[in-house]
Amino acid sequence: MLKAAAAVLVAAAALVAAAGAQAPRRMALTFDDLPGIVRPSTLAALEDVNARLLATLRITRIPAIGFVNERALEVEGEREARIELLRSWLAAGMTLGNHTYAHRGINDTPLAEYQDGVLRGERVTRPLLESQGRTLVWFRHPFTHTGPTPEIREALDRFLEAHGYRVAPFTIENADYVFAAVYDRLLNAGDEEGADRVMAAYLDYNDRMVAWAETLAEDTFGRPIPQVLLAHVNRLNADAMPEMLRRLRARGYAFVSLEDATADAAYATRDAYVGRFGPSWLHRWRVALDKPPRIAEDPDPPDWVLAQYNAAN
Repeated sequence: MLKAAAAVLVAAAALVAAAGAQAPRRMALTFDDLPGIVRPSTLAALEDVNARLLATLRITRIPAIGFVNERALEVEGEREARIELLRSWLAAGMTLGNHTYAHRGINDTPLAEYQDGVLRGERVTRPLLESQGRTLVWFRHPFTHTGPTPEIREALDRFLEAHGYRVAPFTIENADYVFAAVYDRLLNAGDEEGADRVMAAYLDYNDRMVAWAETLAEDTFGRPIPQVLLAHVNRLNADAMPEMLRRLRARGYAFVSLEDATADAAYATRDAYVGRFGPSWLHRWRVALDKPPRIAEDPDPPDWVLAQYNAAN
């Protein structure tokens, strides 16, 4: 199986050192649902996943941001240990953002309740950042749903701006939650061969989604832009990240912070999408720029992975 073994990490770090300054492409890594989604959801499993994911990022000197659901901290007898996982991200040089308290989507949540979830979602995260002289800035909508109607969308945007938040965009989403659910189930059943097959499919699918985002950016802006990857804190990514980063480096990517990526002029383009779905910002910008929609062209995960995911969900 692909594990975050020391040899792989050392190889990845060497690749970073060799290619970093010359890399013509840039990418920011963002991770949702901190402190993480693991099956079974035990503190030990969460500690393992976070430790291995952060070790990869730290050794390869790659910045990242983790978006927190603070309800996941509220486990009897484990609250302080789970908060310590957030501290470990800051200690590793990463930063944190708000993903609401309970990960309830705006489509099916009254606006006032959703706004309350935003404020409840910063009670631990904001003081942790401020204790290091840092500020809580970034917000990511659950399911990347930004508002089903113009009125709700505009009211929520005003609320977030009034509370000092910037919405975290993304340009690449690799359906890792689909692969992760199947991967966990196979590993828990002792089927390492099956899990290896899922891992290989996931890495290949990520390659496809990166290539598609590059194509879409060129078609939208006439040039490459910094990409923002949306992933999740889970066992799949803890295992896959060394190889995924190796592939991205080989593709010419250097890794930057979310703030640096979004400083590119493309990210000043208005997000003009309104609806019940959560498409990438490349699709949202095409609405504002009056370009033909291409969302139907987004590649899907392999049918056999989707079938296994749907059978258990």
